[in-house]
Amino acid sequence: MNSTRLLFSNLLYYWRTNLAVLLGVAAATAVIGGALVVGDSVRESLKQMSLDRLGKIDHLLTGPRFFTEELANSLGDDAKNVTFAPAIVMQGTVEYGETRESAVRAGHIQVYGVDERSWDLLEHGSINVPQSGEIVLNERVASQLNLEVGKTITLIVEIPASIPRDALLGDREETVTAIDLTVSGIATEDSGLGRLGFNPTQQIPLNVFMSLDELQMQTGLAEVKRSKRDPIPKPARINTLLIASPNDITPEQAEILTEQVHDAVTLEDLALKLVTHPDYRYVSLESEQMILENGLAEMAIEAATAENVATSPVLVYLLNELRKFDPAGDEAKKLADPDYAPPFSMYSVIAGVDLESLPSFDYRSSAVANSLQGDEVIVNTWLANDLDLGVGDTLEVKYHVVGDRGQLPEESHQFEVVAITELIAPTDDPGFTPTVPGVTDAESYDDWREPFPLKRELIPDRDDEYWEEFRTVPKVYVGIEKAQELWRSRYGELTSLRFTPGSTETLDELSNRYRSTFLKKLGPEVTGLVVQPVKSQGLQAAQGTTDFTGLFIGFSFFLILAATLLVGLLFLLGIEQRSSELGLLQAIGMTPRSVRGLYLWEGLILVVLGAGAGTLLAVAYAAFMMYGLRTWWIGAIGTKFLTLSVQPVSLIVGAVISIVVAGIVVVWALRRTQHFSAKQLLQGRMSDDSLSGHKPLGSIGRLLGMLPIVLALTLAAITLLGLVPKQEAFGGFSWRIVAFFLVGTFMLWGGLSSLSLLLQSEFFGGVVGRGWYAETMLALRNASRNRRRSVLSTNLLAMAAFVIMAVAAGQQNPTQQRPEPRSGNGGFTLVAESNLPILYDLNTDEGRAKVGLSSQNPDVEQSLQDVWIAPFRVRSGENASCLNLYQTQLPTVLGVPNDVLDKLIEEQRFTFADTPSDAPWELLREELPEGRIPVLGDMNTLMYSMHAGIGGTVDVPLMEDTAGGTLEIKGMFANSVFQGVLVMSEENFLKLFPTRAGFRYFLIDCDPENSQAVTTLLEQHLGDSGFDAEPVADRLADFLAVQNTYLSTFQTLGGLGLLLGTFGLATVMLRNVLERRGELALLRAVGLRPASVGRIVLWEHALLLLWGLATGSIAALVAMGPHLLSSGADVPWASLWMLMGLVIFFGMLTALFAVRAAVRIPILSTLRGE
Repeated sequence: MNSTRLLFSNLLYYWRTNLAVLLGVAAATAVIGGALVVGDSVRESLKQMSLDRLGKIDHLLTGPRFFTEELANSLGDDAKNVTFAPAIVMQGTVEYGETRESAVRAGHIQVYGVDERSWDLLEHGSINVPQSGEIVLNERVASQLNLEVGKTITLIVEIPASIPRDALLGDREETVTAIDLTVSGIATEDSGLGRLGFNPTQQIPLNVFMSLDELQMQTGLAEVKRSKRDPIPKPARINTLLIASPNDITPEQAEILTEQVHDAVTLEDLALKLVTHPDYRYVSLESEQMILENGLAEMAIEAATAENVATSPVLVYLLNELRKFDPAGDEAKKLADPDYAPPFSMYSVIAGVDLESLPSFDYRSSAVANSLQGDEVIVNTWLANDLDLGVGDTLEVKYHVVGDRGQLPEESHQFEVVAITELIAPTDDPGFTPTVPGVTDAESYDDWREPFPLKRELIPDRDDEYWEEFRTVPKVYVGIEKAQELWRSRYGELTSLRFTPGSTETLDELSNRYRSTFLKKLGPEVTGLVVQPVKSQGLQAAQGTTDFTGLFIGFSFFLILAATLLVGLLFLLGIEQRSSELGLLQAIGMTPRSVRGLYLWEGLILVVLGAGAGTLLAVAYAAFMMYGLRTWWIGAIGTKFLTLSVQPVSLIVGAVISIVVAGIVVVWALRRTQHFSAKQLLQGRMSDDSLSGHKPLGSIGRLLGMLPIVLALTLAAITLLGLVPKQEAFGGFSWRIVAFFLVGTFMLWGGLSSLSLLLQSEFFGGVVGRGWYAETMLALRNASRNRRRSVLSTNLLAMAAFVIMAVAAGQQNPTQQRPEPRSGNGGFTLVAESNLPILYDLNTDEGRAKVGLSSQNPDVEQSLQDVWIAPFRVRSGENASCLNLYQTQLPTVLGVPNDVLDKLIEEQRFTFADTPSDAPWELLREELPEGRIPVLGDMNTLMYSMHAGIGGTVDVPLMEDTAGGTLEIKGMFANSVFQGVLVMSEENFLKLFPTRAGFRYFLIDCDPENSQAVTTLLEQHLGDSGFDAEPVADRLADFLAVQNTYLSTFQTLGGLGLLLGTFGLATVMLRNVLERRGELALLRAVGLRPASVGRIVLWEHALLLLWGLATGSIAALVAMGPHLLSSGADVPWASLWMLMGLVIFFGMLTALFAVRAAVRIPILSTLRGE
């Protein structure tokens, strides 16, 4: 017989043992390969979801303002293999019901205005493009409101404001419009329409689609042709271009498309216009927003300089009241005439100008001003006559400033009159003031569209006469620097730029020449028109924030470890069963090396066959895990659209890893045979740990063994006596929590060392007695015979039980927690968001009255008593919470106002993790080098979604509403409601995102018992703004659902590993039985019944099993003590105890293999061998 034949004969003859080894390798391979396949499947599913939700859309253009629909037409005419489709994308609210009071409402709706061109780029299936009066819903909206085709709903959307709403002349009243529409189609969740969204996320959005033309009509964005009624024409406007570029979806193509956009852009796309003033011979650059944005103004001046065009900057402002400041003179006149009232003028325009760049004024007196410095002003003759002003007099003016909550406090300032100008050119020019619809075109003050409450009863008749004759001609002129000092805003510091032509150049020629140069100089950093490669970004983001391969290998760690150890134990058991065969082969002349080589080949064949079988099982295991992610564990995924994607490379990698690991285990098992001679092998002696090696411990050994118990008791006493500081230690954990965990760890160590001490004690020097007691003592004596093996087996069981129990006990339910300032809820009961910005302070009677919450209403007074609403500014971004599987680059950013920041600091709201400051909120006010902006973020968001920590940076790229910047992480919240967002100071927020008006995120501190009344009240009165409130606890529960699901998954897979580990313990017991078969035969020979021998083996197995499980479980419960005693603990006791019960049941069941072997030992042949 040659070696090959012997090899295969052994494989067949010992098929039971070999099959067990093969199955162990297959199990390890299935788990490792399955984890790799799960990772591939999640990534491929995310990629497919990105492709499905975007359809044919490859790139996207959005802007900080609405641009003309003609831009899409002009780009489309010149494009090759690229499609440009117009659309409007905005947020809205859908209502369904017969009355507003009984209607059900869904907020945060993504509204898409589409036409045939944009519809063709979407995956819409058989649903037709919505016509006038129709709306298409996705399935999530329909199910949330219980809608079906044919139902009529009301869509509430914002009316875009040309002038920012929180500017002085911004429209704060008519902010929304309600549109009645009929449902014409419902898009399913698996359709492109149902999933459409431009930020990567696997969550199904709330989408509705309506006719682009109708949406433009309802929001004032439709085309207006010139007519007698509308003398100023307006182009149709949109805010989104959907771009299909099927041949190139790369970021480089997006840059090329951005250049093409700027080649086609017009002044109208930027809400700018060049106005010719032939009577005064100049051209002015003005904005529909009234204020020229700083970037555009700077580029406009640069273009004028390049063209050598004389330029004059202007900033106009509306004054509430003007009067001569002369207290002494007024008092004297009142003494002479008690009915005397000092004259005043109302609602007048003041112009900040650069005198040197304007045509010369025609002054009434000899006082001439060549320039205006500081508080010097020039007034026109009308105002001088009206207020009896002369050169050298003091003019006091009152004006509104815009507060950060929509309030308009009135301030005053005093100027010195240095000259008086005649009301002739150039100072009779109403063109100093840009056109403001509803104000500058009004016939009288009575016709004004009030930007704020006017004191009409105080307006003198002479002011009305001035308006009828001169309209917006400024009454006062001040230096441009002083005007900017007093009235600049974050939106800009100029209202117009005036360009003067050369002596031979016409206004039209100047206008055309300047327009061309100005537009050529514009880039995306100024216009905000940046084409985003959304499809490329989506595919890149599909790599995911979480590596599901590593995650499932971690979840299955104990399963992999148990399978690997089982392979080694089974293979070693097989060798020990055949030890006499090894000795015989050496005795007949084979070298030990050759014998080990033969068995090594045998083991490697089993490993390879097991890996092959495991590779097939890996696919089934992965499919099972994917099913679990779509069903039991959907809380961690948030989508059911996950499909299995098997990559051969992953299966090969999994098999190779398994072969290498199992091969190492086989080699380790074979190395144990080289320490034994042929004689020992023939006698079946492969144990080097016997009774003769049992030495009692000395006092030092016993003291060292008791050390962990002493440490556990000491630390527990210190902690319970309150001597442990309450401050944070690290990672958001307090020193008390850390102390308890150390106590549990020491208890685990102490429990295992106690077993070692017990098995080494002299108590087992001999066994005296009979019956159950004697059997039990003999079982303990047997366990001490191979002490190291017994302790190691128990250690593995105890550590596995400790980790599984501790992890499972970490589950939380925030809905059971009350609001506490030093917690993740920060002491707030409710969190709310709105579609539209709220401009007013909801903590004051004045602000509440602006939104209909009058303090005169007893329900309002009662519900909002002792309620504090903390508002935050919002720049919406990607969802960076753990609810989003996609990688995120820039999450939503919140800006916290100064007064809110002061209160958060004073009351020490929220807990922080690893933040090196006693007042973490103060970090937001730091001034950092290189213009970096300090931010705070939730630890889970930063570490797991954004892979950043304290000191890390987040780049804000050039986008439609920001020139970009760098954020520096200065601190981390611990398990807070701020998951998925970054928080910065309001001051820095407005520098980075100057166009973001009002507040859209709110934390509400109220009595939990009153929270439902507060929610109902605010949602009813702020429903048009899409205000939606929910308990902070529910928001935290949504975030923690992912963590709890992961913990539950680990508990399940770890439990399977623990169950498999019981088979390993049974294998150890079987080895012990085989090693002690002579002793067991002798017990039978001296009269012990087979049942008694079986019980001895069973009690030994039960001791090790129960000691390990009890030690690990008790230590884990102590370690998690503070959490278990907290109100938010949500421990799945039933499943935990069921798991431990199953482990004990299967552990004892597998012990029957060892019992069976013990009772079937042949007495005579075994004793002869001894």
